Amino acid sequence: MKFTKNKGMFLVVVAIILGVFNAIAFVIPFAHHGGFWTGYAFATLAILLAAFIMLYALGHEGMKSKFYGVPLVFMVWPYLIVQVVLSILEMSIPGIPFKYEILLNGILLAIVLIGLIGVNAGKEEIERLDEKVKGKVFYIKSLQGDVEALVARTQDAGLQKELKSLADAIRYSDPMSSPQLASVENRIEGKVADLGEAVRSDAGAAAALCADIQQLIAERNRKCKLLK
Repeated sequence: MKFTKNKGMFLVVVAIILGVFNAIAFVIPFAHHGGFWTGYAFATLAILLAAFIMLYALGHEGMKSKFYGVPLVFMVWPYLIVQVVLSILEMSIPGIPFKYEILLNGILLAIVLIGLIGVNAGKEEIERLDEKVKGKVFYIKSLQGDVEALVARTQDAGLQKELKSLADAIRYSDPMSSPQLASVENRIEGKVADLGEAVRSDAGAAAALCADIQQLIAERNRKCKLLK
């Protein structure tokens, strides 16, 4: 997790919030009773927790990962606001037994922590599934790129048309791969490798291979439908 300029600015904001809260706590002549220290401790903890969650949720690489961390931020900031307001009330009202304040603040913190754990578990599961999907669609993306690269290797207009048609067939085929498709996908990969050799030397053989691969793509698409 790299330390960036944005993270530095955020830490400055947190330091300002913490400084303002401490100014409120120690400049205003509150009586330093048990309730005061209870409110002070839980508010300080809420500020530090918000800082940690922000750095954790938005500190990962990639916009998608940052987006997945947004629910954590939306959960921790309302807690911070509620806790700071509650703490100031506890600091200013001396008549409430501080053990009840500890109980109230502890329950509030526990609810938020449970919520954060649940949201983070969901975030990690979404990221895991996202990576799994990336792996499954890599086959088609790679195959499409290989065929498209062959278009520039021939000057034969007819063969170029066949290659473009094959690339389109791959582009619009089912992107999801699975172990059950390994047999037909291996055959397609073998044919594409043969196609790369044929494009350089035999336009007729390359055109025939394009037709064969089109049929294999159609077969793969049919199997994909059966797997759903």
